[in-house]
Amino acid sequence: MSALIAGLVQLARLAGVRLSPFWAGAALASVLALLIGGGATAAGVHLYKAGYAAADGAWREKALEAQLAAARKDLLEANRAAADAVLRARAIEQQAEQERAGTDAYVDDLRKQNAALAAAGKPNACGLTCADLRGMRIKSAACAAEAGSAGGAGSDFRARLRSIRKTE
Repeated sequence: MSALIAGLVQLARLAGVRLSPFWAGAALASVLALLIGGGATAAGVHLYKAGYAAADGAWREKALEAQLAAARKDLLEANRAAADAVLRARAIEQQAEQERAGTDAYVDDLRKQNAALAAAGKPNACGLTCADLRGMRIKSAACAAEAGSAGGAGSDFRARLRSIRKTE
């Protein structure tokens, strides 16, 4: 170290400055302190940034895992809803097929009635029977109420009175 201080004093003399060995040592020590302090500061900043990046990466990883878990849950619920929708659609199609078959049978029955009426020489402007009208809850003067129903010939007075009150 003393050789370095002596070299500094000689360089200062060549530049025309008188420098004592004490001040040359102090200048060297301050330069070394600045270099060591700057290096330590740079290392501290680097470690801080590395720690921040690691913590930020861990936080982002947890956030992405939470998003992935939520997406998986949504996918599972969507698959369940789709399966339920398929089951409901099948049930609706099956019910529609049953209703279609019933309607076709009803239409065939009406055609047979019309054919029978036409064969008997009685034209039928409407193929609906009194049973059909009662099934559709249509009251017709041409169709008498069934025996035992409210307002029919076989029902008692109280039942007829109740049916009148309900309609008012």
